[in-house]
Amino acid sequence: MAGLLSLGGLGGPPAPYPPLRDDITLLPGPAAADGSPSWTLFDAAANRYVRIGWLEFEVLSRWDLAGAAPIAAAINAQTTLRVAAEEVEGIRRFLDGAGLLRGAGAATTERLLAQRKAGRMGAAMWLLKNYLFVRIPLVRPARFLAATLPRVGFVFTPGFALAVLAAGLLGLWLVGRQWESFTHALPDLFTAEGAVMAALALALSKLLHEAGHAYTATRHGCRVGSMGVALLVLWPVLYTDTTEAWRLTERRKRLQIGAAGMAAELALAAVATVAWALLPDGPARTACLVLATTAWVLTLAVNLNPFMRFDGYFLASDWLEEPNLQDRSFALARWWLRERLFGFGDPVPEEMPAPRRRLLIAYGLCTWVYRFFLFLGIALLVYHLFFKLLGLLLFAVEIGWFILRPVWRELGEWLKRRGAMRWNRPSGRTAALAGIFLLLALLPWRAEVSAPALLRAGQQATLFAPRPARVVEVAVREGAAVAAGQPVLRLASPELEQDLRMAELKARSAAAQIGAFSAQGDAAGRAPVLWEEYAAASADLVALGTEAKQLVLAAPLDGRVAELADHLRQGDWVGPKEPLALVTDAGPAVVEAYVGEADLARLAVGQSAVFQPVSILEPSVPLVIRAIDRAAVRDLRAPELASVHGGEIAVRQAEGRLLVPDAALYRVLLAAETGAPSRARPGRVSIAAERESPALRLIRHVAGVLIRESGF
Repeated sequence: MAGLLSLGGLGGPPAPYPPLRDDITLLPGPAAADGSPSWTLFDAAANRYVRIGWLEFEVLSRWDLAGAAPIAAAINAQTTLRVAAEEVEGIRRFLDGAGLLRGAGAATTERLLAQRKAGRMGAAMWLLKNYLFVRIPLVRPARFLAATLPRVGFVFTPGFALAVLAAGLLGLWLVGRQWESFTHALPDLFTAEGAVMAALALALSKLLHEAGHAYTATRHGCRVGSMGVALLVLWPVLYTDTTEAWRLTERRKRLQIGAAGMAAELALAAVATVAWALLPDGPARTACLVLATTAWVLTLAVNLNPFMRFDGYFLASDWLEEPNLQDRSFALARWWLRERLFGFGDPVPEEMPAPRRRLLIAYGLCTWVYRFFLFLGIALLVYHLFFKLLGLLLFAVEIGWFILRPVWRELGEWLKRRGAMRWNRPSGRTAALAGIFLLLALLPWRAEVSAPALLRAGQQATLFAPRPARVVEVAVREGAAVAAGQPVLRLASPELEQDLRMAELKARSAAAQIGAFSAQGDAAGRAPVLWEEYAAASADLVALGTEAKQLVLAAPLDGRVAELADHLRQGDWVGPKEPLALVTDAGPAVVEAYVGEADLARLAVGQSAVFQPVSILEPSVPLVIRAIDRAAVRDLRAPELASVHGGEIAVRQAEGRLLVPDAALYRVLLAAETGAPSRARPGRVSIAAERESPALRLIRHVAGVLIRESGF
């Protein structure tokens, strides 16, 4: 039966075995997954625990025999285990490499100095490690936790758990009765005051989370070495050192320590939900809203994740009784991958029941996939978070260290073992799949370009009110044919009418005064002033008259009224930025498509295409490319295609409500032989383009991104 130690390389003559260091403590451990006993070695100098199995324990029990062969022979004779001398030597090598053996003499000193030298990090490696993860201990709370534990002991009672459950149910019931107020209060979190209260509430929640771990560990007799802040990719997170939980032999207690933080936050969320329902509006209620919503959702989403070394990982490890879950899963996953690809015939790294082996292999593979997307996301985040030069450096670090480095190391292992590769079923399958992949990647089979598009009239115009006005008459109905200049809407503005009357009175008054002074023969002194007043009033009359004519919204072209605002009724008020009507021409329709930069070189005027509306029940429309823009669009003029309105094109809203695409897009206009639709219809256009291999497309896309992002 294999133990839980990771065995080192085998071979070489056995040497006299030095004893374990005097400060190494052997502690009883929990039963392994197969029911066999385990023990824990505690290295006090390094504050490190090493779990060993039955085989390792039997070897250490006979350590004084000082030789692999005698130890193996004694174990075979005195136990039901069957062990070879090479396995015993492998255990010795592991203990020696882990620094658990007491050394003496010049050879040992030289080896320790070499290990220390090899462990030293250069400046670049130190910066990399501390940028990715560094712990900053702030307090050593063991004495404080032991002194205050009796005061918080009530939280571990069944009565407290029932009270929290009751508070949670009561809070849900109260929120259900005020659901609209609850959902409408969420936008308050995005105000300045809401952001401050959210930050304070999250800080309180995380402090309570770590206190839950610390007090639960103390209650079970584990000493909390330190509490502080850890910088995870420069992001501060609190941590609690509960390493001594390795001493516990009961799985239930270890699970309680791992789940205590999340349980504390859930209890706080339950109380905060009730408090939100009872408190008046104000900062305290906003803080309770944060605790009742985002705080516990965030902690469950992050801490329950078993693929990163947070609470969820340790809970999974303790639940499965699989210490070093990730390292062992990765070893099994690498073995599985190599056997499926090349069929080396290597022995399984660790013997265990087949269902559990499949579970650990699946966990290892899922962790690799998760980490790929996680580190890719972090790389993009740090690139956009810092100035371009630093962002580019951090992006390269994330991609190179976490994604390319593990892949390169595995490829290097394959190259080292190329001499052991044989032609068998796995290797034949791998070669066939690799050939198919290369053909699909290199052959120019991709013959069309697909892009989001909008089917609309060839010419169209949106009618707006020139100023706030009241609807006097809706002259036409939606869908009616109109001629250029035909009134569509008649509006009126009481303010404009008042200004017209005042300008007319000023003009009449100035004209009357000019006439009176002229009749009296005394116009020489006042005449220039009066004529200026008359000219200004006349100019105002002309300008206001022109604006009054603009209140009659007429069709700017021959066509029909494709859309009318739903709320247009006689007497209703409308604003100057409000679209009131859409007039389209009666000519053929056009399609406005937005193509990515990588596909632009494959398009040319005259190529055929097909437009398919969003609804598959509507017929497709044949098209021909009429024009291609050579400059990327700065803002999207087709809001129906924007992501903020449910479309396919990812955009962000800039100042003035402009819709700015996140990626470089080029507008392509395509002509259709069908008539203009009653209203614009979104869909996708498929353009018959030159054939291109996916590999060439990827290269072109990467080159475009590098060129676009190369400017500093």
